[in-house]
Amino acid sequence: MSRSKSWIAVIAITVAVAILAAVALPQKAAATSLKSRLTSAKRVLRAHNHRLTAAEAALAAAVAVADTGLAIADPAVTPAPTAMPTPEATPTPDVTPAPDVTPTPDMTPASVAAPVAVAATLTVEELRARVAKARRAVRVWKLRVHRLAKRYRFRLRMAEWERRGQWMPIIRVAAARYHVSAGGMYRMMMRESGGQRYAGSSSAFKGLFQYYTGTWAASWNPYRRDSIYDGSSQIFATAYAISRGMGRQMWTTTFASQY
Repeated sequence: MSRSKSWIAVIAITVAVAILAAVALPQKAAATSLKSRLTSAKRVLRAHNHRLTAAEAALAAAVAVADTGLAIADPAVTPAPTAMPTPEATPTPDVTPAPDVTPTPDMTPASVAAPVAVAATLTVEELRARVAKARRAVRVWKLRVHRLAKRYRFRLRMAEWERRGQWMPIIRVAAARYHVSAGGMYRMMMRESGGQRYAGSSSAFKGLFQYYTGTWAASWNPYRRDSIYDGSSQIFATAYAISRGMGRQMWTTTFASQY
């Protein structure tokens, strides 16, 4: 008899571990996916920032050349040979040679060569258009990174609420999304399961809102691929069902009395 009880205890522990894994998986997978997308978006944003910096440097070089009247030599153009002075050609005293351009401390070969090379092939207006395009790309990707970061932080909060069994914050989010009553949903949940996500694990009706397994897996449910014991998925599925007018049909007693 004791051996039989031991086997029953082992089976019960195994089932409990499997249920916990099934519940944790959707939340973990969603957070991991968002984190990966956020990392990729940040990488793209950095690349666009580098392009913007390069475009602004090339534009600054072109404007400086235009302002000073200095010409940038085009390597594709072969300069004409310089005529040798005749013996009679003697420089007049009032002709002063142009002073050499002294590079400033920040004009290193690496910082000057690339902008000058670009400025030599594009006009100032073309460079301005390139800068404007790069700035637009940076704005777009900054917004994407901001939105993904916000969603990722929200997913982490949801996972923490789920872990602690704090259902009311999740109910408020779901109720706001589907425009239903958060208070009514909370009262229904407490009547159905007392807020226990594993309620009914040994019967056909399971979870916070006591879904029948066949009902949960039906095509009406957008969250049917998640575990029936996933508390947040049950909350969002219930809010969706109520918004579609299915509340009275699916919760014949608690909906009428508590919602």
